[in-house]
Amino acid sequence: MLWNKSLETGIPKIDEQHQELFRQADFLVDSSKADRVVATLNFLKDYVTKHFSDEETFHRSSHYPKAEEHKKLHQAFATGYKQKLEEFQKATNKAAAVLTINSMVVNWLKEHIMRHDKEFAVYYIQKKG
Repeated sequence: MLWNKSLETGIPKIDEQHQELFRQADFLVDSSKADRVVATLNFLKDYVTKHFSDEETFHRSSHYPKAEEHKKLHQAFATGYKQKLEEFQKATNKAAAVLTINSMVVNWLKEHIMRHDKEFAVYYIQKKG
C-alpha cells in the first residue's frame, strides 16, 4: 500500500513517520531474503515504538483530551504486533506469516490515521492556531 495524500495529518513530523512506516511495510513484502525480512520486522517494531512515543508527546504538549484513549490504541497495536512477531518466529510458512503481518500493519495504520490521528491533527492545528 503506497502512501497517498489522503493519509496526511498536516503535522509534518507525524506525516513523515507515517510515510516511513508505509515504506517499511511495503519493503517487508518485497524482501526476498529471510534475514532482510527479520531486519525489517525488527525495524518496524522499533520504529513504531518511537513513532508512538513522538505522537504521544504531541498529545501531552497540547493537552489532548483523548490522549489516554489514543495511547491505549497504540498499546493494543504494539501487543498485537509482538504477538504476530512470535507467530512469525514459529511459522513454517514464513512468507504467509509476513503477508499477515504486512496486512495487519497496513490496515491498522490506514484506519488509525484516518480516524484517530486526523482527529488529533484537527485539534492540534486548531490549538496551535
